[in-house]
Amino acid sequence: MDDDTIQILVTQREQSRKMGGAENIKKAHDRGKLTARERLDHLLDPGSFVEIGLLAHSQHDDLKDRTPADGMLAGSGKIDGRVVYITADDGTVMAGTRGRVAEVKNARVRALALKHHKPFIGLMEAGAARVQEAYGATAAGLGYRFGDHFKMSGRIPQVAAALGPCFGGPSFTAVQSDFSPIVKGTGFLGMSGAPVVKVGIGLDVTNEEIGGSEMAAIETGQADLLAKTELDCMNAIKKFLSYLPSSCNEASPRAEPQPAKIDSAAGRADIEQLVPDNHRRAYDMRTLIGLLVDGGDYFEMKRDYARNSMTAFARMDGYSVGIIANQPLHRAGTIDDKGVEKLRKFIDLCDAFHIPIISLMDCPGFMVGPDIERRRMVSLTGRLLNSIIGATTPKITIVLRKAIGLAYIALGGRAVEPDLLVSWPTARFDVMGPEAGIELVHGRDIAKADDPDAMRDDIRKKIVVESSAYAAAGLGLIDDVIAPAETRYRILDALERCRCNQTYAWKHRIDP
Repeated sequence: MDDDTIQILVTQREQSRKMGGAENIKKAHDRGKLTARERLDHLLDPGSFVEIGLLAHSQHDDLKDRTPADGMLAGSGKIDGRVVYITADDGTVMAGTRGRVAEVKNARVRALALKHHKPFIGLMEAGAARVQEAYGATAAGLGYRFGDHFKMSGRIPQVAAALGPCFGGPSFTAVQSDFSPIVKGTGFLGMSGAPVVKVGIGLDVTNEEIGGSEMAAIETGQADLLAKTELDCMNAIKKFLSYLPSSCNEASPRAEPQPAKIDSAAGRADIEQLVPDNHRRAYDMRTLIGLLVDGGDYFEMKRDYARNSMTAFARMDGYSVGIIANQPLHRAGTIDDKGVEKLRKFIDLCDAFHIPIISLMDCPGFMVGPDIERRRMVSLTGRLLNSIIGATTPKITIVLRKAIGLAYIALGGRAVEPDLLVSWPTARFDVMGPEAGIELVHGRDIAKADDPDAMRDDIRKKIVVESSAYAAAGLGLIDDVIAPAETRYRILDALERCRCNQTYAWKHRIDP
């Protein structure tokens, strides 16, 4: 092969790597954005990216010379030494719109990820279909990617980051994925962008109003994390994947075990003082989690959405665990419709990838009232119950204070057959909150009493005794009452016992 032949190859590769040209790259930088190649440089281990389809381009006559790599980078690389498959929309080429050839590349990478049992990552800049190549009857052949995401669900981890206006198809890719971070101010998720809404229903709105980053992360929960910058977004993807296996056929990688704050005398004192005996007084569940887990480090999913419920990945003795918890600082930890959805998907994610679920329970119950019923609370709670009951990954339940009614079951009560069910001395079990129970059961007698307040106090004291942790332990309905300082040790002991018979295979998909 002569030098001219090789030089042609070198030249064509160089042209494709220039993306949309210096002017478009500068425009992206001026908006505070990274290029697709810069994103890969930050996300992947240095020198690990192996590109597929570098020489691809649009087959449309008017676009052939304007679409290097057809506006999408695709291939494989490594994160912390582990292989991943990845695509990245190139916003400097035709505003990141998706051409037919780019979709062929995308489909190829998805297929390889599934075949080789490796995570799939999509860095989405826009990704909607390129109008010049997707019009008329050609639309009858669209949509294979959604079937691919369905096939991958629960088999390999899927990540879809919203780095630009991801309206239409990319938004569905995001919600079909396991982790969907969005960048503040530049990421958007929604059915259609502002121009389509204007044409379709004559309404003048902005992209921010339709599906801005804060709306997606805080109001709708369709994004799992609100990243301040694109660099923060890339770091979040790396951290998320560090807790998960490469596929459902293996265990999550074990990190170097780190001591927890509770392992020290000061930490043990802190946990004993953190949670008030008075059930009406709040505390920060994040502080409690930070005391229990390796190095005090954890990764919260949907932190800004449904803040009365918490879902987080952490490590115990180096092993990945998933934590579900109530947050007493917000609505006393009551579970609403958003919290139900948040908990359900996280439980499904942990179960699909064999990550043990630790429940830190302090919940006065589910939200009630006409408004919550209009949001289909019964049906949503039914789905949550199906998830927690059906989960076969190890389940460990620690009841801190309130374990009331159906919420007790949905958060890992005895009926879901947890591998460990213990409580702190401050725990209380009942079908409803004490005040509601007093009025419903004894209301008439109290109204007739000579001293209603005194009678109410007497009944309240009796309920406290009858619903206590010691009463539950006395009936054999919980495994033990433990001191707060013993919590981490009991969790570690249960996890060690559970690992003896864990198997790794596909279980189920993870619904949006």
